[in-house]
Amino acid sequence: MTIHAIDLAQAASVARRAAEAPSSRLLEIARTGSFRTSLKNDGSPQTSADTMAERLVRQTLQASAYPAEAAVLGEEEGETGEGSKWRWVVDPIDGTMAFARDIPVWGTLVALQCVETGRVVAGAIRLPGTDETFWAWQGGGAWRNGERIHVSTTAELSRATVAAGLLGQFRTSGVEHFLGPLVDAVDDLRIFGDVFAHVAAARGAVDAVVDPDLSLWDFAASRILIEEAGGTILVRHTGRGRGHDVLLGTPAVVNRLALLLEF
Repeated sequence: MTIHAIDLAQAASVARRAAEAPSSRLLEIARTGSFRTSLKNDGSPQTSADTMAERLVRQTLQASAYPAEAAVLGEEEGETGEGSKWRWVVDPIDGTMAFARDIPVWGTLVALQCVETGRVVAGAIRLPGTDETFWAWQGGGAWRNGERIHVSTTAELSRATVAAGLLGQFRTSGVEHFLGPLVDAVDDLRIFGDVFAHVAAARGAVDAVVDPDLSLWDFAASRILIEEAGGTILVRHTGRGRGHDVLLGTPAVVNRLALLLEF
């Protein structure tokens, strides 16, 4: 499929190569603990591996030069190439705290966004710890290691398995009150956040994810993956913390959760 004169399948291929570029080095660093850790201005953790990984992703995107003159917005280095119609959105390590403790639920996220509309049209996610690569493009479906994936068919909250993001982020986004209704309404509430929960929803392993206090790079690639897997993603702009609360997963469960939580 093409949109605004770019080939979205090719864009997804570029995203996949970029997401995979730092994979082997990150896996080795996580397992050996050979990194330095510091805190950003907002108090969130950062490792020397985050910076290295983003540079490798950027180098891959720049080498591909596709789409031509696309900007790059990364968590660690900010935005370069402003003024383009297209922007790559990069999270070099989503789940830095898990990475720092060698818990293999972290990943690298790369997404292509139309600047004018804000729509994400292609993206890829690499989970080195589970040796999985996910990718999707508008109209092209969602894929995991070469196989199509789909969200679940669960329709009722009483039968749903729901993942809740990191509990501290419910507090920073001011939505601690979500937790009580979730416990009461769903069959199984799992507490794990970051990209691991998002891809679990895309492949139907969980039915929905409630993930507050996210930045754009935390969910841009997940957005196209969920949509192309047949799911729904709702994003609420909060004006607090990182700015976005996200609810994603199979449509029936997401819609019922949105009503329950007044999302």
